[in-house]
Amino acid sequence: MKYIGILLLSLLLVGCSSTNKVEKYGRLNENSCEYPSTPNYVLSLVSPENKGYIEPFTYLGTQDMAKEKIVSILEEQKNTTLVEKKDNYLHFEVRSSFFKFIDDVEFYFLFEKNLIHVRSMARSGYTDFGVNRKRIEEIRRKFNE
Repeated sequence: MKYIGILLLSLLLVGCSSTNKVEKYGRLNENSCEYPSTPNYVLSLVSPENKGYIEPFTYLGTQDMAKEKIVSILEEQKNTTLVEKKDNYLHFEVRSSFFKFIDDVEFYFLFEKNLIHVRSMARSGYTDFGVNRKRIEEIRRKFNE
């Protein structure tokens, strides 16, 4: 019986381990196992009561214009690399200047609703000291100009 308990605990821990790859099956992953209580991410797909919640972007115009504007904004930022670009999904890596920590920044476009879900998350560490929230809000400001 003791070994069954250990096996079940091991499976639970493995099942909730972070993959740092959030885009799954063409959408951001809102799986709570991916988003612990640590304050090192923001995500528009979690409940507004979650401290990591951030509003999704909205836009007017065409989907192509919205997507290209996001790409343009992020390509202007230093230490930012476009990792993946699909019809409705963008994934960037942002490396910090000093410590070279990597954050994943992702956008999932719901074109029929003119909505862009966002996620920005530190790959390591307990906290990001608000860096991801500031980053997304700055991108939002530039996007809305």
